[in-house]
Formats: sequence, structure tokens, C-alpha cells
Amino acid sequence: MTDSENCSQHSSPAKDSLVGLSRRNFLSTIAIAAGSIGLTTIASSAQAASKKYKVCAIKDIKIGGASSFKVGSGLMVLVTQPKSGVFRAFSQKCTHEGYAIDSIEGKNLKCQRHGALFDMNTGDATRGPARSALPKYEVSLDKKSVYVTIKN
Repeated sequence: MTDSENCSQHSSPAKDSLVGLSRRNFLSTIAIAAGSIGLTTIASSAQAASKKYKVCAIKDIKIGGASSFKVGSGLMVLVTQPKSGVFRAFSQKCTHEGYAIDSIEGKNLKCQRHGALFDMNTGDATRGPARSALPKYEVSLDKKSVYVTIKN
């Protein structure tokens, strides 16, 4: 037997025993499986990271008014109704030094500690010393209730 015959006899059977599964195909299959698991994990994490709370009845928030509510493990949320049927929710902490927003002045939420004002529709700072807007939360309604979704 020549050297070329000897080489061809030993190399074929080993490759054929993998039934067409190359290293590239194997790694691609593993990558696809890992990717799909990862996407499922990301979706589950996002869902777990947000929670919807029933905070009050629609009738509890007067037009042009606001009320604060404790949700979850003590987070204080301000719910406003700047116009009929329009509800907004914000963090109750002033963005200046974290004191509670505790009153209304015109169409603004007011921090009594230093006088900062925030638009009750957008949460934007309208008078200092606060310069940044209040953090917003998603609001949803059913026929009678106001819900706030907190995303962590």
C-alpha cells in the first residue's frame, strides 16, 4: 500500500462518523440556542422590573388637582389631573434636594421647602432652585381606577 492510499483510508471514516455536523454548524446551533434563552431572560427581567399598582379611584383626583399615594415598599407617587380625563404620575421627591412636593400653586406642583415649581402636566421644572423635571411614571385607567406602573 502506498502512502497516498494509506492517508485516504484513515481520514474519511472519522469525518463521516459525525453525520455532517461540522464544528461551524455545531457552534452556530449553540449560539442560536443561547441567544434565544438570553432574549427570553431579558423579556422576563423587563417584565419583573416593572410593577403596576392601583393607586386610587378616578374621582379621587380633581381636575387641576393632585394627590400623593404610597406604592410598593414605600415609594411616594403624585398623581395629577391637569385637564379633564388626563392623568399624570410623578415622583413626589423634589429634584432639588429630595423634599416632598406637597402643594399646588396655579398649574404647578410646589415644593414648600425651597419654593421649586413643577408643571403638573409634564413634570418639568418651571421655577428653581430645581432644574430638572420630576421622574414620570406610566399611568393607565380602567372605568373607575387609576393605575401607575413603576419601572425599576
